[in-house]
Amino acid sequence: MDLSKYNIPLSQLPLSSQKILNQRIMNQEFLDYHLSPEIVNSEMKDGIYKNKECSYFIKCTSEMPGVEPSMIDWWFAWHLPESDRYKLWHPKDHVSATILQDRSKLMTDKERYIGISSYVEEYIGDKFSKLCITFKDPEEFGFEFSSRKNFTAICAEVIDLDTGIKISNILHYVESKENGSVMTSHFWLGRKLQHQNKILNLLVRFFSKIKSIKGYFINDILANNLLKHCLEEMNHLSFFLPMLYKDITRSSNLEYKKGEIL
Repeated sequence: MDLSKYNIPLSQLPLSSQKILNQRIMNQEFLDYHLSPEIVNSEMKDGIYKNKECSYFIKCTSEMPGVEPSMIDWWFAWHLPESDRYKLWHPKDHVSATILQDRSKLMTDKERYIGISSYVEEYIGDKFSKLCITFKDPEEFGFEFSSRKNFTAICAEVIDLDTGIKISNILHYVESKENGSVMTSHFWLGRKLQHQNKILNLLVRFFSKIKSIKGYFINDILANNLLKHCLEEMNHLSFFLPMLYKDITRSSNLEYKKGEIL
């Protein structure tokens, strides 16, 4: 499929997002990801929070005119299999993406991405990162699934493939509003670092308590760059997603109807 129509230059951030990037990091404790519903309903401002353990919580809001929450579920199901689709999302920072399991034939968008691991290469600031992003059931983040159509929650954990260490949890909470949606993105960075190997995990847990060592991997620079990256990619997604969704779903419906006739 020719995606050149949607491969547009990175969109400029709105003034409100630029102001967030200029804020200082706030020293404050924060709730863990499994209490996400409380965080979503809290009055925490956008920005970067740093606790006494030198872990970070990042929150940022993206206005998405013309985007429905269901389109976000569709996007996360649709873009996973191909690097060209992934690169639409952030033309400058995204390099490649691949999955080991193709679920494109499953019925719902959520079934197509929840439980999937996406292996991506991207830049976060100047740092080239190889990551495994595994999408989780929102129930693991404390949400009770319902049939409501006016919101969705994209939940994931992130492993740094160079070290094998789980470094982050992610929540993108999307709620509909008049003429579109609002996405609130949340990152727990460096909180409860883990390694899948039991012996290495003991070492990770020990050394992560030494702030000077932890700060070599998880630090203010990474937190600021992650905030900027998220604001850019979500703002950019809102520009082309309504058109992309309309074109792809219309094409799929035409092919389905053609198959019925045949």
